[in-house]
Amino acid sequence: MTYQDLISEIKQLPLNERLLLLEAITRSVRDEVAPPTRRGSSVNRVRGMIKPTGPLPSGDELKDAYTRYLIEKYT
Repeated sequence: MTYQDLISEIKQLPLNERLLLLEAITRSVRDEVAPPTRRGSSVNRVRGMIKPTGPLPSGDELKDAYTRYLIEKYT
């Protein structure tokens, strides 16, 4: 089948079938041009980024640090 034959056949299709054909061609070209990259989940990619270097502060230490922060901010 030549290009011109194919075009004439496509023009004879109903609109909804031409749209489905367009979607199929677009998907096919997209897959060839940029094959999907396999990525891990977000959790696996960021694991360890927020891991503290030392021991975690206690609740009282966190309250004191936050209080100092607010005092410095508003004075």
